[in-house]
Order: sequence, then structure tokens, then C-alpha cells
Amino acid sequence: MKWNLDHLFEGKECSELIDEVKSRVEDFEKHRENLSNLSVEDFLRVLREYEQISEILSRLEGFAGLRLSENTSSPEANAQQSAISELSAEVSNRTMFFSLWFKGLPDDKAEKYISGSGKYRYFLERLRAYRPYTLKEREEQIISLKDLSGVEACTRIYDSVTNRFEFEYKGKKMTQEEINQFKTSKDRSERKASYDLVLSRYGENQYVLGEVYKSIVNDWRNENVKIRGFESPISVRNKANDIPDKAIEALLSVVRENIGLFREYFKLKANLLNIENIDRYDLYMRYEDVEKEYSFEDSKRLVLETYRDFDDRAYRLAKEIFDKGHVHAFPEKGKRSGAFCWTVTKDIAPYVLLNHVGKLKDAFTMAHELGHGIHGSCVKDQTHFTFHAPLPLAETASIFGEMLLSKKLLSKASDEEKIAILVHDLDGQYASIARQAYFVLFEIAAHSEIEKGASWERLNELYLENLKEQFAEVMPVPEVFKYEWSYIPHIHHTPFYCYAYAFGNLLVLALYKMYEEQGKAFVDKYFKILSYGGSKAPAKILSEVGIDITDKSFWRQGFEIIRREVDELRRLIEKMS
Repeated sequence: MKWNLDHLFEGKECSELIDEVKSRVEDFEKHRENLSNLSVEDFLRVLREYEQISEILSRLEGFAGLRLSENTSSPEANAQQSAISELSAEVSNRTMFFSLWFKGLPDDKAEKYISGSGKYRYFLERLRAYRPYTLKEREEQIISLKDLSGVEACTRIYDSVTNRFEFEYKGKKMTQEEINQFKTSKDRSERKASYDLVLSRYGENQYVLGEVYKSIVNDWRNENVKIRGFESPISVRNKANDIPDKAIEALLSVVRENIGLFREYFKLKANLLNIENIDRYDLYMRYEDVEKEYSFEDSKRLVLETYRDFDDRAYRLAKEIFDKGHVHAFPEKGKRSGAFCWTVTKDIAPYVLLNHVGKLKDAFTMAHELGHGIHGSCVKDQTHFTFHAPLPLAETASIFGEMLLSKKLLSKASDEEKIAILVHDLDGQYASIARQAYFVLFEIAAHSEIEKGASWERLNELYLENLKEQFAEVMPVPEVFKYEWSYIPHIHHTPFYCYAYAFGNLLVLALYKMYEEQGKAFVDKYFKILSYGGSKAPAKILSEVGIDITDKSFWRQGFEIIRREVDELRRLIEKMS
């Protein structure tokens, strides 16, 4: 199953869209000389022209990005991606006079436009929020052009190198996605081989990957801290997410203080699996007495039923993604690993990339990505500037979908099946909360060390220290895992992205608790949260359901639910013994 990209063009050719965006930019540039005399009505007309240019660019970028994901080794797809990136940079440079003009307005004049802007209000307020960090027009243009051959080139090198990796195992050549499935095997030799082959390959290429990462980090700090004046590297991401630094500090602190709960779980898992000396190779070993396969069609049926049980709106929106042919389902040579959902515009059904190999994990991945798709389809009333949810809320619907699937499976399960599902859930809680938070803690340390001139060998040491803090005396960490940070794409593509997973997972635990307590009365509140997209600050959206994201006690609520799951797993293990 492969996706249909024709819907991105609405009957036009790619070249026609390129010509159209260039023509619109030429017309838009004519406003440069008349901005000082704009009425509110004229301002909104210019703003809508700006929005239309952005929307066409999103479709072109979506096409190039999705096509490249099909085969990251394709010279044609890479060339097209570069060409569209250059076009995007050119358009940004030629149109940025408008946003720079608006950021530079006196407060009283800007407020006149903002107060009459309707749905564009939050977008305009966010532009003004960047006023202290904005440079002069020519300087912004230089940075935009620099990024093409700088940080964007670095991430393309990272992708090009790592997505070409093939692994010889059991007489077969395998992609990274295919060999990764052995990480959950019951056979320790398979788990160890999977980790060693993958991580050793990253280690062999560390002299390239390490230097690429250092370049990304230095670029991030030089531009954002030294030139723009952000307080710290992570503050840049927090500002982009419109999240107070205090909220992320509270989140990371609470995860760190509760890491012992996951250590407790790992001890339980070792007992359950009869592993006398558990180590990092055993982290994701699955617990299944019967090896059950989940074909693509089985997973699709199960996931759609899960969403229909929750609400018919969720079912219809998830089904539309399949019906439109917007899913790329199976692993292929050169295809991007992992999974993602890409909502290109608010009016086009989202696209979903999977690498389905028939495991329970793949059913949960499908539920996760379709949750993103549901979220991306709930925002049609927003503007093009505000339909994307900020990163901390972007995982809400995806993780909630996994919770729904888990509860559906548990409701029909025997005690043995419940144990398997709880192990899957708790493995997921660790991976989505603690692991992601510790990635960010590593990034904070790495950015600080790289500023002081750290080598990539020092980064390996930092990451090994990070892992040892997570697992302490419970789970020894073999030396090869020091290369694991190089294996994490988000660290390279989107610095400090990963706290969004911890944020989203702990948030969903609180929201699911509300759903259990309120039943159907909760569902409309849930869809209201999704429908906001990125049209309000996350703190304001969540305050409507009584959540204060700067309060450590809120984040601790999620760990109370995890505590219940650990206790239930202990009860079932004792019952079975």
C-alpha cells in the first residue's frame, strides 16, 4: 500500500504550483511601499495573500518531503527536495518584509490590527512575541540562505548516511526497521545481535555523525543564543511551543524524581521473564506466550473499531485517511524508518507513513499515527498559520489513541494476555516519558559541553552517564549503547523536540482519567482541545479543563496512574505464580 500524492496538487502540475507561488510573491512584493497606510481591512487582505502563498508552499514541501520519505537514496527525490527548499528560502526572503514590518510597529498601532484580526489574532500575537529576537531584514535573509547550505545540509547528510544502512543478519540483508523488530525477541541472541549490529554501525560512522551533530548544535547556539538573544538553547524550543520555561523545568524534574518507578517495573519484568541478570539488551523483550501476528488488515480493522467505540467522529476521520489512499504501509529499501503523520494543509487529509511488519507494536503505531491524523483533521476552522498544534499538544490525540487501543485489548484479555498488554503499556510509558525526557536532559548537557569544545567521544561519555542514571543498579548498560544518541533523528532534526512526548503522555494519562470519570460528557471537551490546533497557547487551552502545566503536582498525577499499572502487574504476576 502506497500513498496517492495527487491530492496535494488539486489537478495541477507541480510546475504550475511553482509558477503560481512565484507569481503571487511578485504581486505581494508590491505591498512593500504601501504598508504604512494600511487600514485594518487592507491589512487583513494582505495577510490573506501571505497565507495563500504559505499554503501553496506547504503543498510543494509536503510533496517533496513525502516523496523523499519513500526513498531517501533517490537522487531525483533529493534534488527535488533541495529545489523546493531553495524555493521556500527564496519566498521567505522576498516576503519577510511583511512580518518584519509588523513586528516593528509601535504597540498601539499593532494592537489596532490585532484586535480586528479575528482568527488570525494568536498568529499575530506570536509574531509580536518574537520582536526581541528578530534581526534586520537583510540579516534575516542571510540566515535563511545560510541554513540551506548549513543546518539543513547537515540534517540531509545525517538522513542520507543513516537511511542507507543495511544489515546482514541470518543470511538476509535487512533495513534498520526490519532488524529493529528483533529488539523485542524472546531470544537474547537475537536481541543482542539487533542492538549490536545497529549501534555498532552508528559507532563506525561516529566520526561523521558526531561532527554533523556538533555543527547542528553550534549553528543552533550561534544563531539563537549569540545572535538573537535567547536565554538558553532550550528556551528557543519553549518559545516556539509557547510554553513557559518553568513548565518544562517542572516536567523534567518530576520525571527525574520518579525514575525509580520504572526501575521497579524493570525488576518486575526481569522476574516475569525469568531473567536473572537483566541488562539493557533486555529492556524491550516482549512477554507473549503465543506469538500473535497482526497483519496490516487486522491492525487496520482493530484500530478503526477502537476509534469507533470512542466516538464516530474519530472513526470517520481515521477511515478517511485510508479511503483517500494516504498511507504508505510497508518497509522498503531506502524508505525512511519509523512512522509519522504529515498534515500538509488543514483541508487535505493527512498522510501517514508506517513500516508495518506484523507485530502488536505495529498495531499501536497505527493507532498512534492515525490519532495524529484525527487531530490534523479537526482543525479545518483554523487558519493556515494556526492549524498545526504546538509540539507539546501535538502528541495528545496520538497517545490517547494508543490508550484507547490498550483498554480495548485489556477488556477482552485473559490474565496472561493482560500481563502482556501491561508490559507493552509500561514499556511504552518508559519509552515515551522517561526515555524522551532523558534525551532532552542529554541534549541540555550536550549543548553546554559542545559550547566548551567537547569532542564526539565526550558526547558518548555523556550519554552513557545519562543511561546509567536511568537504570542505576537495576540494569547494567553495555558499552555499545553509548552510540545510541546518534540513532535518534529528533535530536538532529528538531533540537529539544523530545520533551513533547513526555508532556503528551503524562497529559493523556490525566485526560484519560477524566474520560473514565466523565464518560461521554468528556468527548466533546476532548474534540474541543483538538479543534484549537495552534490557535491558542497550550497553557490556555489546557486551563479550560483545569490543568496548570507549571505545577509539579499535575505532572505527578500521571505517575500515580503508572503506579497503579505497576501494582496491577505485580498482582497478576503473584496470582500466576
